[in-house]
Amino acid sequence: MTKRILALLLAVLMVGSIFTACGKKESGNNAGGEGSEASVEGKEITFPLPEKAEFTAWRTAATSDPKLGIVTYNDIEAVQAWEEKSNVHVEWQIPPSGQEQENFNLMITSGEYPDMIWDIGQYYVGGLDKAISDGVIIPLNKYMDNYLQDYNALISANDTVYKDCKTDEGNFAAVYFINTPDQGPWLGMAMRKDWLDELGLQVPATYDEWHDVLKAFKDQKGADAALWINASAGDAFSIFSAGYGVSVLGSSGAGFINVDGTVKFSPIEEGYKEYITMLHDWYAEGLIDPDFYTRTDWLCPDTLYGQNRTGAWADIYSLIGLRGAMSGNPDMDLVAVPAPVKNAGDKLHLCQYNYTRGTGTAAISTMAKDQDTLAAYLDLGSKQEWAYLAYYGVEGDTYTMVDGKPVYTDKILNNPDGLAPTDAMTKFCFRSAGMYIWDRELQTADQKALDAINDVWPSNIDYDAIYMMPNITMTSDEANRYATIMGDVNTYVGEMTTKFILGSEDLSGWDAYVESVKGMGIDEAISLQQAALDRFFAR
Repeated sequence: MTKRILALLLAVLMVGSIFTACGKKESGNNAGGEGSEASVEGKEITFPLPEKAEFTAWRTAATSDPKLGIVTYNDIEAVQAWEEKSNVHVEWQIPPSGQEQENFNLMITSGEYPDMIWDIGQYYVGGLDKAISDGVIIPLNKYMDNYLQDYNALISANDTVYKDCKTDEGNFAAVYFINTPDQGPWLGMAMRKDWLDELGLQVPATYDEWHDVLKAFKDQKGADAALWINASAGDAFSIFSAGYGVSVLGSSGAGFINVDGTVKFSPIEEGYKEYITMLHDWYAEGLIDPDFYTRTDWLCPDTLYGQNRTGAWADIYSLIGLRGAMSGNPDMDLVAVPAPVKNAGDKLHLCQYNYTRGTGTAAISTMAKDQDTLAAYLDLGSKQEWAYLAYYGVEGDTYTMVDGKPVYTDKILNNPDGLAPTDAMTKFCFRSAGMYIWDRELQTADQKALDAINDVWPSNIDYDAIYMMPNITMTSDEANRYATIMGDVNTYVGEMTTKFILGSEDLSGWDAYVESVKGMGIDEAISLQQAALDRFFAR
């Protein structure tokens, strides 16, 4: 879980995600778009293949933990079973840990590519369209109605996901990991319920109610950092600022939001001024971590909650029930609470939001032999029985079917060798492209975690009008210009936000601050984001 979270945070430098009103697409979309190729009228390919096929693949390591004994994916039992079931052997080219980008660059520079390249979108400078135009990977458009028909059906069920799996130039460049089912927010606000109960307080809903609770935590429990926020004046996903309809820097979207198809930069919006004004007042009252501007981590440090210095912060769903033990304070009763709103009954348009389409990909290189068979092979992960094999392992060994659903056995949940469930999943299962069955991790979650991700955090979110930016793509020229502008803008906005909250810069200077941001070129940056967003919707 932690690795997935860290990977996600690294991936959101310039992109966010969005749900638009979801329209249904029938199976058999014109998969090619502008760059369409005729569908393949080829041989029927079924698995297991009548004769053994062997392919090569570049892919980063499944784990770097030596205790699991995994050197290559072929050491994983589920991969061995996948090979037996498909009659396809894959020779994995795995870069040394910490040298993935360097190793990838050397492979590209050599001009010698393996049959498959996994996660190329995360490593290829210029993106997937450039990887195609440079002759590194092939577009998969011609396969979407035949050898990749299960994958096509999977992504076609949701119009936004379908666009998200397509490039601006109309290419289906790789098979993505598709969250199946959609995932609820895994990060949200949490609060000390034992303090609420002791003080006779209810879970707050509005910012005004939050103020009163935080003041009680400070005055009656001695919490000098009653609310923990980080240096972005919020959290990694703008959860606490969502009630004002704005995103903070350092969060998913980097301050940019999409309001009904129009890009806005939150730090110059009126809602941001209202939010910062509130934080200024709260800081003056001693309700916020006095050192918030030094907090570069995205999770509350245990030195704060472990010493009873704070009573509310953004946390991961799977950790809420563990914080007491982690802090050495077994009396701590931490629970998930909804993010605050301005007025009772308001709905939020920002939250910790998960891409239905993940960042992982599997692409076919231009040097691949038997590309038709490879396409059909990559389609297997979009078939439920094969996805179960990947994410649950071998039926009867690592999982059994209970009431029509796969359930892990004690080989995973109570491993006889003492492996934690997450380590056991890594050792005996693997991640295949296509269906990404993320909810398997809920089998190890406690009730607090389940309540958080399924009920509490989604309770006041309007998923039909989410402001999160989708996976837009800029051209190289656009990206370079954007980076030049935003380098100065982000530095200035970050500094001024802190000064406004601390009171070293008076909020009467807000209009001058906005003009300064505009003078740095923010309108041009917004236009670049808007052009990329328009291209996304036109896919």
